[in-house]
Amino acid sequence: MTNSELLLLSLIAEKPRHGYEIEAIIEERGMRKWTDIAFSSIYAGLNRLVAQGCASAASAPAAGRGPDRKVFSATPAGLDALRAGVERSIREPALGDQSFLFGLSCLPLLGRDGGLSALQARWQALQQEYDTLSRHPALTVPGFPAHVTSMFTYSLSIIRANLDWLEDFIERFEGDPKNG
Repeated sequence: MTNSELLLLSLIAEKPRHGYEIEAIIEERGMRKWTDIAFSSIYAGLNRLVAQGCASAASAPAAGRGPDRKVFSATPAGLDALRAGVERSIREPALGDQSFLFGLSCLPLLGRDGGLSALQARWQALQQEYDTLSRHPALTVPGFPAHVTSMFTYSLSIIRANLDWLEDFIERFEGDPKNG
């Protein structure tokens, strides 16, 4: 099961939901920072979960006027799959940003100035992300569950480590005469 499917399954395991509600929760909780699910793929993912027997779908009246909405719920098999996926994601580390590692492997193609420019732009983007996450309500407003707050402190720790590593690498790259 993909991470996107697990994310969708987790949200309908909390309570039955329709796609637009799921989209709102993904935005509200800042899940786009760590998941690759696009709004356009929510219903496709939910329908795959139904086809796999992990979710069921039923029509429910829309709030106010409008057509009925398709509401999705986790099935017992879906809850089992979700538990297995959560356990796997915690047990099995996945190291490395594959796209970044590819870029590093080809960094000489950019030349010294192009390489430095790209590395410095990455540093700026990471710093901006760090600053943005630091202001998230899960870190600034009391009352968030520990597991929610820990998602943000973990992310901040990873970004901080990346910033520190990147500062060191930029200095080494800049001083390496082979990059001239």
